[in-house]
Amino acid sequence: MLLAAGRSTRLGALGSRMPKPLVPVCGYPPIRFGLAALVRAGLTDVVVNLHHHGDMIRAALGDGAAFGATVTYSPEVELLGTGGGLAHARPLLGVGPVLAMNGKVVADIDLRAVVEAHLASGADATLVLRDDPRAREWGPIAADGTGRIVSILGQGLDSGGAVERMFTGIQIVGPTILDRLRPVFCDTVRDGYIPALREGANIRAFVLEGYFAEHSTPERYLAGNLALLREPGLLRYAPGPLDGIDATAFVDPTARLQPPVRIDAGAYVGAGAVVGPGVVLGARASVGAGVRLERVVVWPDVVVAADASDAVITPDGAVTVGQG
Repeated sequence: MLLAAGRSTRLGALGSRMPKPLVPVCGYPPIRFGLAALVRAGLTDVVVNLHHHGDMIRAALGDGAAFGATVTYSPEVELLGTGGGLAHARPLLGVGPVLAMNGKVVADIDLRAVVEAHLASGADATLVLRDDPRAREWGPIAADGTGRIVSILGQGLDSGGAVERMFTGIQIVGPTILDRLRPVFCDTVRDGYIPALREGANIRAFVLEGYFAEHSTPERYLAGNLALLREPGLLRYAPGPLDGIDATAFVDPTARLQPPVRIDAGAYVGAGAVVGPGVVLGARASVGAGVRLERVVVWPDVVVAADASDAVITPDGAVTVGQG
């Protein structure tokens, strides 16, 4: 299940125009990265929950056939949270464990390995965690040396020597945990995992060592684009090229491109423009003559007529993004 029903409020003006799972990262919606990871793992029956701009997500994925999947939708009239969303969609999910991940996440992860680890352990649930120096600030999950989770958000039995990490939102939820969730607003962690842990449930950790980004704020969104532009090798399996110039784009001979850049299909760069370093120019977007762009993401079909840096440019205008 791809969780795509959030309100996108932390994205500010960007989220009012488009939901987080669709804000383009190097030319692709984040939800496409998640769907590609599921398909690579052989998990081709996918449920997507919908709320904010749900019609746009339907339009982007369709029935999933174009991406090698079968996509079914679970609309939520009222936002139900991660736990309520899973419970509401359960009739569509079958009787076994469910792999769920946030539609805003881009990660270099082998989901087949997560599934195999979960099945081999016999766990009630498996949570994908990652090392983060701010884990305690954001809410740590601690696992012992065997990989068994012993503490969640400070609740549980810390056996000593447990390592605190941050939850990525990628998880395999077994039936005993799903049974705890109801189709009302609730959370898998607080309403599912913490009570189950207190009662002795076997909840395991799978540690993600590769790239991970979620795009909840304008700062994180711009940083995620720039990170993959600079090091496209951070993702072994992307939906397509993360940098370079599409064959159908037009760049005037007098324009100057300063890598890294991603110039998407049908985009146009006018005479004397200076684009880069660190620019993503969306499909069919246009940069006017003499315009200079640096550390900028331009959304599809947008015409850029003025210089910009450290910004995201949408059909509604430029959103300046602070650094740091």
